[in-house]
Amino acid sequence: MVVEQYDAIGLIEVKYFTLASQLLDAMCKGSEVVFVSSENDLGGRLVTLVIGGTIENVQAALDIAVTISSQFDGHYLMNTVLISQPSDEIMNYLGEERKKKEDTNNE
Repeated sequence: MVVEQYDAIGLIEVKYFTLASQLLDAMCKGSEVVFVSSENDLGGRLVTLVIGGTIENVQAALDIAVTISSQFDGHYLMNTVLISQPSDEIMNYLGEERKKKEDTNNE
């Protein structure tokens, strides 16, 4: 499996699938980032989104996520992280997680 390389990746951990979807949409529309992968835990009550792009665009997308999530009552945004120059190992890990999900969905 070929894994894309990015100048940076951003990880966004948020409560609830619907809010994660709203944040992903706003981040992709508001800055030039691409969706890399996601992981759902606790039945969609905890979602990790992974985006990729340039360092500046990923940081802008993370700022968008923080701004939007702060408009809601409650603490829904758990964490954001920007990883610049992600290593091949982390990109391979993200690619393997996506491949596992694709294999599971095809069964």
